[in-house]
Amino acid sequence: MLTDTNSLERYVTFNLAGERYGIPVQKVQEIIRLPAITRVPQAPGYVEGLANLRGMIVTVINGRGKLGLPPRQHDDATRVLILALNSRTAGYLVDSISEVISVSREDMEKVPDDLPNQGYLTGLVRAGQGVVMLLDPEKVVGTPVNRSGWQGERQGIGKELSRQAREVSREAKARELQLVSFTVGAEEYALDLTHVREIVGYPEHLSVVPTFPHYAEGIMVLRDNMLPVISLAKLLGAGESADRSRSRIVVLTGQGKGTAALGMAVDSVSEVLRVPEDAVGELPEYLAGRGNVQLAGICKLEEGKRLVYLLDPGFLLNLEEIRMVGAHGSGAGSQSTETSGTGSNDGQYILFKLGGQDFVTDISSVREILNVPEIFAVPQAPDFVEGVINIRGRIIPVVDLRKRLDIGCTQREEQNRIVVGDLGGNLTGFIVDAVKEVRRISADDIEPPDVLSGVGLDLEHIVGIAKLNKAGQVAMVLDLQCLLTGFERKILSVMNREGDDAQVSDHPGADS
Repeated sequence: MLTDTNSLERYVTFNLAGERYGIPVQKVQEIIRLPAITRVPQAPGYVEGLANLRGMIVTVINGRGKLGLPPRQHDDATRVLILALNSRTAGYLVDSISEVISVSREDMEKVPDDLPNQGYLTGLVRAGQGVVMLLDPEKVVGTPVNRSGWQGERQGIGKELSRQAREVSREAKARELQLVSFTVGAEEYALDLTHVREIVGYPEHLSVVPTFPHYAEGIMVLRDNMLPVISLAKLLGAGESADRSRSRIVVLTGQGKGTAALGMAVDSVSEVLRVPEDAVGELPEYLAGRGNVQLAGICKLEEGKRLVYLLDPGFLLNLEEIRMVGAHGSGAGSQSTETSGTGSNDGQYILFKLGGQDFVTDISSVREILNVPEIFAVPQAPDFVEGVINIRGRIIPVVDLRKRLDIGCTQREEQNRIVVGDLGGNLTGFIVDAVKEVRRISADDIEPPDVLSGVGLDLEHIVGIAKLNKAGQVAMVLDLQCLLTGFERKILSVMNREGDDAQVSDHPGADS
C-alpha cells in the first residue's frame, strides 16, 4: 500500500532529558550552536535570555525549563532551534538534534490525558524503539502580548512619565550645570555634559601620526570613523598613568556645523555631577590665561574641600593641529558630528554593569553618578533598600538594583557606583556593579521589548533592547521612572523627608 505523500508531515526531532520531541520542519528557520546569551532579570526560569542573531534580537527559551525537566549544563551538543512563529522569531534550546522524520497523519496517536505537559503536545508517533512527542511551537514558546505601536507608546506614555518627572524640578535644574568629572594625576577636571558625546574605554590600538604635537596620542577608530585623540595629562604637563585599565576616552563634540569631534584620554572618569551655577567660581589671577589648557572656572564642592577645574571645550576643540586632522584626515570629521554624533535620532545613555549583564538608561533621568559613600541602614526598610546616604546635606535613599531586579546582592567593590535618579522630584540612588561609559545610541538600534512577550515577563521598566555593536552585544534599556511601584516610591519619599528632618534636628544650630 502506497502512502500519499501529501499526507506526510516532516518534523525536526531533538532530545531533552533522554526523551525525543519533534517540531514541524516548516517552523524551524535554522539550527545554531549556543550563541552569546544576555540574561533577563526577573524572567521565569525557562527563559534562557536574549541572543543577537545577525542584528535581530530573539528570546531563547530553555526546552528543559519550559517542560519542567531537570536542568543540565550546556555542552558541545547543545543547539538552539530558531523558530519562525506566526508573530515573531524565537529560539528553543535543546540538548541535541536527532534527525528529520516524515510522519503520516494516520500514524499520529492521540495524546493521553494523564501525560505530563500534554497541553504542549499535538500528538505522538512511534519511531524505532521509542516514541516522539510532537510539540506545538507556539505553545512551548508562549503567546505574545500585543504591543502594536510600541514606538508611539514609548514616545508617548514613557516620554510623558519622564517629562512629568523633569517638570517637577525644572526650576532647580535651570540653575544647575550637569558635568562629567574625571581625574588626571591627583587633580579632578570636568566638562559640561552638552559637549560630551560619549565616554569609551581606552582602545587597544592607536595609530600614531608623525606630524601630531607632543600631547597627541594618535587616531582611533570609533564606529567606522577615525577620531583624533589627545592626552590631557600631556597637555597639562602632568605625569601619565601607567595603568590603562581605568583610562577612558572622553569624546567631545562641537555645537556648531563643521566643528570636528575630539577624543581626550583621561586617567579615569569619576562622576556625572549636577551642581548649582553659583558653585562655579572665577579663576584666580595666577591661573587665568596661564598654562597649556584654558579653564572656564573652578567648581567648589563639599564646602570648598573639593575643587574641580572646569575645562573650556572651545579651547580643546580648536587646537589647530588636531582640528585639521579631525576635519579632513578622518574622512568623516564634521559629517560625523552632524549625522552620527548629534542626530535627532540619537539618545544619550549611561551604560552600566549589573550581575554580569549590560544595561543602559536614558541620561535625562540621571542626576549624577557617585562613588559609594558610607551607607546608613534604616530599620524596617524594604529588603532592596540598602539605607540612606548624605550627599551635600541632602539625605537620599539607596536601592540595591540587583536585589530590586532579583539577580542577587551587589558585592561591594571599588568600581561600584551609585546612579542617582530623579523620580518625580525625589532623588533615589541605585547601586550598580560598575558604570562603563556614556554612549549615544540611535533609536534604530533599540528594538521594542516584544521579544520578551509571551514568556511570563511584561515589565514596564524594561522598555527596549539596545544593540551595542556589530559583534552581537546587547543591553536592556531600563527606565528608572518605572522601576519602582507607586507604593515603593511613597516609602522612599517618606524616608527622604524623615532623613532631612533628622538632619535638621541633629544640626547644632537647630532649635531645641
